[in-house]
Amino acid sequence: MLYRIALLFLLASLLGPHVGRAEVLPPDEADIMYKHYQGGGIKAEGPAYLVRKSVTQNASVTASYEVDQVTGASIDSVVSGASPIREERKQKSLGAEYLADKTTYGATIISSVENDYDSSTVNGTISQSMFGDLTTVTLSASRGWDIITRRVKSSSGKTVSDPTFRARLDRRQWSVGVSQIFSRNLIMGFDYEANTSQGYEQNPYRTYRYVDPLAGAGYSFAPEVYPTTRTGNAFAVKARYYLRWRAAVSGGYRYYTDTWGIRAHTFDVGYTQPLLHDRLIADAGFRYYTQRHASFYSDLFPRINSQNYLARDRELSSLYTESLHASLTYELPKARWKAIKRSTASVHAEELLYRYRDFLNASVTGVPPGTEPRYSNSALNLMLLATFYF
Repeated sequence: MLYRIALLFLLASLLGPHVGRAEVLPPDEADIMYKHYQGGGIKAEGPAYLVRKSVTQNASVTASYEVDQVTGASIDSVVSGASPIREERKQKSLGAEYLADKTTYGATIISSVENDYDSSTVNGTISQSMFGDLTTVTLSASRGWDIITRRVKSSSGKTVSDPTFRARLDRRQWSVGVSQIFSRNLIMGFDYEANTSQGYEQNPYRTYRYVDPLAGAGYSFAPEVYPTTRTGNAFAVKARYYLRWRAAVSGGYRYYTDTWGIRAHTFDVGYTQPLLHDRLIADAGFRYYTQRHASFYSDLFPRINSQNYLARDRELSSLYTESLHASLTYELPKARWKAIKRSTASVHAEELLYRYRDFLNASVTGVPPGTEPRYSNSALNLMLLATFYF
């Protein structure tokens, strides 16, 4: 999502390996992006646009717009007999940054609209450079409000909003990050993030599976039941080391835990190599993620309403993912328009493998419930990006 990518680039510029970066506003630019994701029976694609422009020497504004078109049917929909989805999400954001000496202040407003989910988020950041620009400290806070509705079939067969269902979810997030230059070649970053949410935490379409001897398949489905609060904490460390041949290696580790019982670890490594007199930048990396299941998750419950909270969402199961990604960024020849100082074109590709340890492929028939094979799937994520600096 473009607003998330823009925010990550902003935080990376404040926390990342750039000497004195907190004293310089991001350059004026315009981004045009097209993204495509396909895997697990779901396809999502669409364009995204971003424009960043300085309004004074010390202030700049950023605006973005994104469209996601999602089609297909996940394994949950196939097993429960739900119809394939076909929906569109539109997202807008507006941000501003102000530079005062060695302090940068930033704020972003984000609005996302779907046919059954509306989300609004406000984010603020403060970044301070100190100790001769060798250390940068960034504080961030955000507040979000989500409205969840549900689509159902009417008596005439049309899909309409369910007038009996409307729920809300409130989100809060705080983070602090420290970027430290240890030597001319080594830069490290340390981050802590806390998040809380309260309200309707589940998906209104999802169901859990329970043993039912009277059902033909040996099991039946019932709506999931989640806690109404969730609190999580994450700690991360990252490093980048510049090599003598003007390349760089990077690595990182992140630990996440929450009140639902999930414990997750993320490891990643990367390599960056400039080519063609720095006109071409090649980047490749590998990421491994593993998590323990939520305390109220089960693929097959012994009976209906067997406990207070019940979930079969595979994202709450025990799982691990492997991601191999690569990108190429090429600096285009100077444009004829004097307003464009430079421009780049990028292609990013990522292959993801999902392996679930205790989520079973219930679409397999002819075996007793609970003995189906473990579910797994792969996905391909592509992104094309053109950036114009002016």
